[in-house]
Amino acid sequence: MAKKIEAPEINWDLITPELIKIFTPFIQAVAWLGLSKVDPKVNAMNNLIAIAEVVPAVDLNLPRGIVLAAMYDKTTDALKMMADLLDVLEDIPENLKQLIKDMIDESKEAVTGILDPVTEASYDFQTALGDCRENAKKNLGFTYPVAGPFWIISCMQQKGFKITIDYVKDKL
Repeated sequence: MAKKIEAPEINWDLITPELIKIFTPFIQAVAWLGLSKVDPKVNAMNNLIAIAEVVPAVDLNLPRGIVLAAMYDKTTDALKMMADLLDVLEDIPENLKQLIKDMIDESKEAVTGILDPVTEASYDFQTALGDCRENAKKNLGFTYPVAGPFWIISCMQQKGFKITIDYVKDKL
């Protein structure tokens, strides 16, 4: 007969508050991002939050989750603001400016995810995109405007195509 191994007692009173501290910004971010997709006023506030948080002297004292969601939603705008701010600052050495510009350019390429025109125009790509979109509409119901782009990206990846959130938002 096999030996029975007893699991150690877990003190959930110690673990639960720490887990709440860890996951609170992510829960706030998801809620804020969802709200920004539904309410145009919140979406407009995301522009202000993302741009203001880039400026080192400005601290809006907002919860980390809201800042995270605004930066995620407006990444391209924040990167543009960073590039403009870098051009204005004069005290930074040229080699550091160039390094930061290279990092900004690399980030822009990763965010925009330029699709090959041949891939975008292919019948297989367009068919897969249409199938994923219809599947998302059918399964997500009223949450489609918020969760739809993420569903479509996941679906397209399962079909072997790489697609970005910006592409989905622009084309669909």
